[in-house]
Amino acid sequence: MFCVIQKVQKKKPDPYGTHKEIIVTETTFGFVGEEPKKSYGYTYSDERFERPILDAYKISIHHSYRENGKVKKKQWVICTMGYYDFIDSWYGDRYVSRVLEGKLNEMGIDEDTFHEMINAKLGPLVEQIELEFQQTEEYKVKKKHDAILETHRKVQKAFEDLYGEDTYRYCYDVFGELRNPEYLEKVIADKKAREEYAKRSYEESFKRNYNNYSGENGSSYLSNESSNYNDDEKKILHELYRLGSKKFHPDACGDDGSKMKFLTKLKEQWGL
Repeated sequence: MFCVIQKVQKKKPDPYGTHKEIIVTETTFGFVGEEPKKSYGYTYSDERFERPILDAYKISIHHSYRENGKVKKKQWVICTMGYYDFIDSWYGDRYVSRVLEGKLNEMGIDEDTFHEMINAKLGPLVEQIELEFQQTEEYKVKKKHDAILETHRKVQKAFEDLYGEDTYRYCYDVFGELRNPEYLEKVIADKKAREEYAKRSYEESFKRNYNNYSGENGSSYLSNESSNYNDDEKKILHELYRLGSKKFHPDACGDDGSKMKFLTKLKEQWGL
């Protein structure tokens, strides 16, 4: 039992060559009462590269055997693939699994053996076609398009990790060209406003909770004894207090404030 690759000719060329260009698109939309926004996407040009080679390859499994003293042959056709199909797909995409299963039962082989037979025969042909295709202008343009889109995805992710989801496409196009500087300024300003609001909220919360831990009538129940620590040691204690307050603040650890209360007591005892 062996694989046979038979070269045949197609009647029509492959119409699905690579698109020649990536084109920027603009979409304007907005809710009633809001200023319309422009979103920058992309599409491909209608013009494609021609694929003039009409070669195709019929893939089949052949089996020769003797019956009543005569040599007989049986074959199972797997699929037929055009020259350019090897660039865009795999032969496994060209058959139905349940149909193949029936053929494998007839042949008396498992699927691994089946693929080994085909790849042994088909591998050199696929390698040759790929090397030939890599010399074409279509291949070079396809690689260029892939690089543009890969860069676009990475830059978009980095931008939106910094400024928020679904912001990049209102500022830049697929080539990274700034299309709407005014909206970019707004995105940056919005981020700064969020950061300032978060900072104020934290500071106000800290002050509010600190005052609650200080005791009744604003007088501290903590010790005001003088500290025996020198300046260098106090710097270390200040750093310990700063780190501890971030970790044990009720907003951070979600407890009843007892940890922060104890930390504040230590601060007083340290003479800070």
